[in-house]
Amino acid sequence: MKDTLKKIIAENYNEQLSFFLNDTSGIYIGLFDDSARLLYGNQGIKNITSLSGESYGDVFKNPNFQNLVDLPVKSEPAFSGMLTLGKKPPFQSFRAKIYRFPGQILILGEIDNMEMGLLNNEMSSLNQELTNTQRALIKEKKILKKTLAELKETQAMLVHSEKMNALGRMVAGVAHEINNPISFIISNMHHLKTAFNDYKEANTELEKLTNDTAENQRIRETYDLDFLADDTIEMIQACDDGLVRIKKIVENLRSFSRLDESNVKTVPIKECIDSVLKVAQTELNIQKIDITCNFEKKPVLTCYPSELNQVFMNIIMNSIQAMSSGGNITIHVTEDEKFINISFIDTGEGLPDNIKDHIFDPFFTTKPVGQGTGLGLFLARKIIVEKHQGKISAISEARKGTQIDICLPKNLKV
Repeated sequence: MKDTLKKIIAENYNEQLSFFLNDTSGIYIGLFDDSARLLYGNQGIKNITSLSGESYGDVFKNPNFQNLVDLPVKSEPAFSGMLTLGKKPPFQSFRAKIYRFPGQILILGEIDNMEMGLLNNEMSSLNQELTNTQRALIKEKKILKKTLAELKETQAMLVHSEKMNALGRMVAGVAHEINNPISFIISNMHHLKTAFNDYKEANTELEKLTNDTAENQRIRETYDLDFLADDTIEMIQACDDGLVRIKKIVENLRSFSRLDESNVKTVPIKECIDSVLKVAQTELNIQKIDITCNFEKKPVLTCYPSELNQVFMNIIMNSIQAMSSGGNITIHVTEDEKFINISFIDTGEGLPDNIKDHIFDPFFTTKPVGQGTGLGLFLARKIIVEKHQGKISAISEARKGTQIDICLPKNLKV
């Protein structure tokens, strides 16, 4: 039956079979002479080798062409196995049978569907593995990006915290060093004032004991004793007032820095705000900015006082810088059973929407380079939200001022 079928095909369908074998890409047929010149090649062999030119010896990768030339001449296949061809990567491998005839090499090859299926499965597996790896890399990239941002934020906070601690230590040290001699001088000024008054009274008594009234009057006028007495008293009083003011400034600085209150403490919120305003008073006066404070009762808050002072100072300084032509800052403080609400409202330039949404972002600033770090409100949010379990938000419109609202729990859970 098999021989009959071959005979029928050979007698009746030889032309169709020839066309099929010549044009198909799934079967590889190539006839070469011993010099690697192509005598015949169907479309399949041409596709995978890009055949052109006189010799194709370099197309054979494994086994190479010389290995095929060395095969013994016989009617049966001299080689059966995988043949790899190609000019450049990627090379094409297929299952082939090679016949060695005198002076000629016939290559018959085909695509192994089972093997192609296995290769496709392996390729699909590799593609899936590659996809999973890409997803993992994208995820790791996002994690690394987030970690880097957090590291930058942490670094900024550490630097800022170290600066504030250094500033606090410096202020406390300077305050201590100034406070001692100031107290000594104030005490001496008091004694000097008393001593001068005693001297003035004694001089008056001595004049009464002297009979030469004309001479006394001449000396008094020559040295202008009346003016000196009054002027000296005024100078002593002015010095005394100045020393008291210096002492008060030192106390305000110590109160603001609160270096000895770095831990949780229960304090009146008015005390914190007042200490900040006293430190900022000079800047407020220079910029001609009025302060209005509205306190409902005098609420007491459990908090980190030194860090809250930093927040209040950052907000007030931002308001000052937004009112170059003067203005007003209103501070409202209200309370309920569980929370204290603090609002800072200025009459400054306000913020457009595209900026307002980013004012609490790290390193975001609208100030010129070198004049702002972009950390003030970012650290304020960190201190309020993360350290005091509170809330902070901003309400602002361009040319209509800005309002910063802070909500703090009265009893901080540490």
